[in-house]
Amino acid sequence: MRNKVWLYVLMLMAQLYCGAAGASQEENRLMAVFLGRFASYIELPDRGSKHFIITVIDENPFGNLLDDLYLGKQINGKPVVIRYATRIDDVGQSDLLFITLVNPRTRQEAIDYGARNSILTVSTATGFAERGGIIQLDFLQQQTRIKINHAAAVKSNIRIGAPLLSLATVVKGVAP
Repeated sequence: MRNKVWLYVLMLMAQLYCGAAGASQEENRLMAVFLGRFASYIELPDRGSKHFIITVIDENPFGNLLDDLYLGKQINGKPVVIRYATRIDDVGQSDLLFITLVNPRTRQEAIDYGARNSILTVSTATGFAERGGIIQLDFLQQQTRIKINHAAAVKSNIRIGAPLLSLATVVKGVAP
């Protein structure tokens, strides 16, 4: 119950920040926080890794924010490691992949890579969840919207907790 309240508070903060001037920077700050919160509501297959690895592929909208925010922090009892990749071949083992790729074909390749490797994929790209990405985060009209492709998560052997599912729009249908 406490975790669900925390998510509601984050959603309210996002709505307030999105209305402020310079919303883009505030949206990035909220996205950075959301990544860690999303991760606390998922269960990934055990890979034997000693770290929780967040990888940003392509453009980094966060600057040093992720590094600063997660320095010395843990997610699911593991120290957080932040990595940056420019190509899918550079992603390697990750737990969460934040995808900023603009090219639809390359973005789809990253989604498919995440599915094959049981990586939680997250993006703000339009249509991301409908194309097999697991979590799509949108900031629209001073509101934060979360879309989850539950079928894609199940196909990737990722379990998503009920509190997160209850706050999201769950995309219907089968994962590509």
